[in-house]
Amino acid sequence: MFNLFKNLLEKSNSDWQGSGNTHQQWRDAGLTEQQYLAVVLMLQLSHADFSSEQQEHDVVMQYLQTEFGLTAATAEPVFAAALAQAGDATCLHGFTSKLKDLPYAERLALLDQLWKVAFADGELEPNEEAMLRKIADLLFIRHGDYIQSKLAVQPAN
Repeated sequence: MFNLFKNLLEKSNSDWQGSGNTHQQWRDAGLTEQQYLAVVLMLQLSHADFSSEQQEHDVVMQYLQTEFGLTAATAEPVFAAALAQAGDATCLHGFTSKLKDLPYAERLALLDQLWKVAFADGELEPNEEAMLRKIADLLFIRHGDYIQSKLAVQPAN
């Protein structure tokens, strides 16, 4: 029984690593490990409502291009690799364990971007909000800052 739990934990910690080809895509684009993992989290969030909307993918592609200065041609393989990893992931811990070392301001900026992905399709699903709450907890973001981030990004009705 203990070995089963140990194996599950090891799997969750190595989820983000994927294949060597996936590694190569983000490295070739000049991204750091943490930048790539942030993109994977965004794409995981885009699937939290069990539908993947084009608007959510557009927000992530726009993020890759504006935040990291990638061209559409360079961003596309990174996006595809991150999308595959997000689809194969079994938990959030494997990604957030690497991101919680970011400075607090960068973790807040990541949370803002995650809210933008969640709101991209015009509605916030309960699963998306629950996932964001979990991510915020795993990134050690204070609840007040979590709420403030949500309100700052939330579209006006």
